[in-house]
Amino acid sequence: MNVLTLLRTPPPVHAFAPGDDELVYGRLNGRRNALVRVERAPLPSDWFRLGPIGLLQVDRQELSGSLSALTRRLDKVPKQAGLVIPNAWIRSVVLEPGELPQPRDEAEEVVRWRLKKLLPCRPEDVRLDFIPSGEEGRILVVLALERPLATVEEVFTAAGVHIGRIEPAAVALTALLPASATPVVLAVVEERALALVVLAGGKPVLLRHKPLPADARRAELFITRELTRTLAHAREQVKLIGPVVVWLVSADGEAVAEVERWADGETNVVVNRLAVGAGRVPVEVGSRDVSLWSLLGTAWGGEAR
Repeated sequence: MNVLTLLRTPPPVHAFAPGDDELVYGRLNGRRNALVRVERAPLPSDWFRLGPIGLLQVDRQELSGSLSALTRRLDKVPKQAGLVIPNAWIRSVVLEPGELPQPRDEAEEVVRWRLKKLLPCRPEDVRLDFIPSGEEGRILVVLALERPLATVEEVFTAAGVHIGRIEPAAVALTALLPASATPVVLAVVEERALALVVLAGGKPVLLRHKPLPADARRAELFITRELTRTLAHAREQVKLIGPVVVWLVSADGEAVAEVERWADGETNVVVNRLAVGAGRVPVEVGSRDVSLWSLLGTAWGGEAR
């Protein structure tokens, strides 16, 4: 699945991000530290469906039509590209499988066996990746149903685009964070959802995704409650010790203020707002920063921020 592990070769300068109602394309410059072109094509609001473990079904025809409309505006169709998927498309779980075999395929079989009682489907039906998560043999497993992901890849392949890298938007954004020896929590507040990524030693050790209440005030309180729970869980299970830096991505000023008030009441918690430097992404009227920043992050090759 390649959702967490950085590739040894440089990622493609082209990337696509399917969202709730549009497909976004971005091309980075040669240094991979700025988007030099962005294109968008609409998608109907019901073009995909979610299930218990993320993406359940996609409308192949709608995605294909949107991709075709978008690529017609390009000078030529990119042969290779990264894909930044919505955070809601994946699920994650922390397991303690004990010592795993060294061969990756054998280790994956052990992980799938441990997932049997946790999934509402056969473990063979999911695509997964896993990395160490703290001590005591814990691993972070990120997974999604194989069939709908394969359908998305097939649509791009039919258009002449090979998808070589798939990342959830929140994971892509972690590439834009400054290097830090201090544990970090990235909190991404979208219109209807909250994504949290806990990083230790620069690597994700915990991922969470939660739908937000429709009421604005309830949503603000929900965000701080989930931050409290996530930090408590990370300190206990991942053994995070000492100060923690929270990097916040949000266009909602009230939500930002609520998180800052929350941090004032916590011990050893500092809140910063994530922002990319001027000129890193094209200025667009009504643009959604998260989608552009995630396209930038998935192929990032410059200094953070």
